[in-house]
Amino acid sequence: MDVLIIGATGYVGTAVDEALVARGHRTVGVARSEMARDILRARGTTVVQGDVSKPQSLAAAIRSSDAVVYSVSVTDANRWNVDSNALRTIRKALAGTEKTFAYVSDGWVYGQTRGTIATEDLIPMPLPLVARRLELEAETIGMTKVGIRSFIVRPGIAYGRGGGIPTMFVQSARERGAATIVGDGENHWATIHVADLGRLIALALECGRPGRAYNAVADERYRVSEIAEAASRGAGAGGATVTVPTEIMGQYGECLALDQRISAERAKTDLGWATREATIVEDLECGSYLAPPIAV
Repeated sequence: MDVLIIGATGYVGTAVDEALVARGHRTVGVARSEMARDILRARGTTVVQGDVSKPQSLAAAIRSSDAVVYSVSVTDANRWNVDSNALRTIRKALAGTEKTFAYVSDGWVYGQTRGTIATEDLIPMPLPLVARRLELEAETIGMTKVGIRSFIVRPGIAYGRGGGIPTMFVQSARERGAATIVGDGENHWATIHVADLGRLIALALECGRPGRAYNAVADERYRVSEIAEAASRGAGAGGATVTVPTEIMGQYGECLALDQRISAERAKTDLGWATREATIVEDLECGSYLAPPIAV
């Protein structure tokens, strides 16, 4: 397939690109800046000039692709309108083609799972920070009614390759001698190695069932305190941690303090997917997040 990745230079988009290429697909990445173009060219990805905030700039590339992946992290106050306008452009460009579209959402949309193992059939109860993702999910699923093979992927907290949200533990341990936990640390995080996430999305493009959501999480369900302690050990702080109130980080802190247990059984059954990479605890303690050697 020729796959257009909107958000190709991002943390998740990069992993999707690599997974698709490894499976023999041809990838095209959207670049807004010269820096983004250089990144894509350096890894051999075909580049198309475009800006997600001006979705008509992407219309031709969308129409010429067999599949489209939307994995964008818009950070300004207008983020939801940007995303919604982009999805409408994708809908218009792909309508009636039976081509494939994947929207990368977020496992945080489930909110507190309160001891329940969340499957895709659980009604999401998102906190305000991510509530509008449900509108984008609805727009995506609605594309099936106009001849598009559309589906949703809901990843847990992505880690690996020294990146993602867990870097906050590593950074605080290195700088202040203890990994900083938002909340009491007794909550559980649903996590996914970014490479495993990339492979799940690639498999879903190939054989996913239209109109479905797919959770993307590892089987391990660690408490945040366990994750932070592993990061602290890996960063040379001996497992030391410190907690801070969720209020310090506002709505983002509320999401970090969610207690979530999520199942990816549907992806295993439908797609034949399984995780391959190190767990988040393994990776933080002795993998890609290791502290650099001390200069002597």
